Amino acid sequence: MVVLLTGSSLAFTFSSKLIHRFSDEVKAFRVSRNGKVYDSWPKRKSMDYYQMLVSSDLQKQKMKLGAQYQFLFPSEGSKTVSFGNDFGWLHYTWIDIGTPNVSFLVALDAGSDLLWVPCDCIQCAPLSASHYNSLDRDLSEYSPSGSSTSKHVSCSHELCELGPNCKNPKQPCPYIANYYSENTSSSGLLVEDTLHLASSSDHASKNLVQAPVIIGCGRKQSGVYLDGVAPDGLMGLGLGDISVLSFLAKAGLSQNSFSMCFDEDDSGRIFFGDQGVATQQSTSILPLDGKYIAYMVGVEGCCVGSSCLKPTSFQAQVDSGTSFTFLPEKVYEKVVTEFDRKVNITKSSYEGSPWKYCYETSSPELLKIPTLTLMFPHNNSFVVHNPAFLFYGDDEVNALKKINGLGSAVPPSRE
Repeated sequence: MVVLLTGSSLAFTFSSKLIHRFSDEVKAFRVSRNGKVYDSWPKRKSMDYYQMLVSSDLQKQKMKLGAQYQFLFPSEGSKTVSFGNDFGWLHYTWIDIGTPNVSFLVALDAGSDLLWVPCDCIQCAPLSASHYNSLDRDLSEYSPSGSSTSKHVSCSHELCELGPNCKNPKQPCPYIANYYSENTSSSGLLVEDTLHLASSSDHASKNLVQAPVIIGCGRKQSGVYLDGVAPDGLMGLGLGDISVLSFLAKAGLSQNSFSMCFDEDDSGRIFFGDQGVATQQSTSILPLDGKYIAYMVGVEGCCVGSSCLKPTSFQAQVDSGTSFTFLPEKVYEKVVTEFDRKVNITKSSYEGSPWKYCYETSSPELLKIPTLTLMFPHNNSFVVHNPAFLFYGDDEVNALKKINGLGSAVPPSRE
């Protein structure tokens, strides 16, 4: 490294020798100071060499991030809620956008990327609290002109997917987000504005963080978005460059991760930058068609009780925007057949039921319901909580028929 300092009449040149962290010079220095010989010192360009480089870089990055923020959450709190059928059985949280900040009750969807809110509406869901059974305050409508920190995203922006269709590269970027629920979409213009978050760390109980993100000014919604599903917007938590997670990571505000946890009553919390506890089980995300564009995981097998069925391996998408787990047809038949055999009660045909396998009993406590376990690589497993659903009359059956998840922005793989 050479630094040249110039003045009115004098110039000085200072030089400094750069030494690689795994060079022979560093090895000799570390041995002389500690009196220890490093037998495992990595050979240049070996696999161990590159693994140690990556590990060192990741550790330094964690130290940089950890020095500022441990994790982030919406400024109104990390709490998430579910309102049941009144709001399409999805999980929601309150977020603040813009200056002055406006609050929105957004659905949390790990199956898509874009954060959009109703905005300068042409066709949006009702926003009055009186239209819903679960709200104690009206929902909000966003307007870019009402926020001093709002900026239009131009058609020339690298995240403007519809840019090639624009007549002028400087005009506002349009967007349209299609979802797999029938005829369901959101469309409008992309806008950059401030998302208000809070942070917790070892050094401060709570700090406010203003993060610039790109959001969808959703002028027109269709399908289930007009019927009570995500009436006040949706936050995509996917892997795309336009997701909130990506913006936070690129700005150095948090690590590119998040956690969502739910209690039995469907309440829960969300944290950005959280990687969970070290003792938790985990499984790797898999590419879909060669790209990491969705949270795809590989299930190696399914066990009903003590019976592990073969072959029952498949790939599935983890998506907070859907209500139930769907299996490939061949795997489903193996699982339900074994489940039916272990329950050992005659199936009952229940008119209007959304399921093929139903049982009728006067005392649910007498049912011997086997456990259902999904097996993942490295002997990691997930025990399905309450694999059987109990209902007591036509009202609950009709409610179940109305459960309508968003569907994902990327379809899960099929056999």
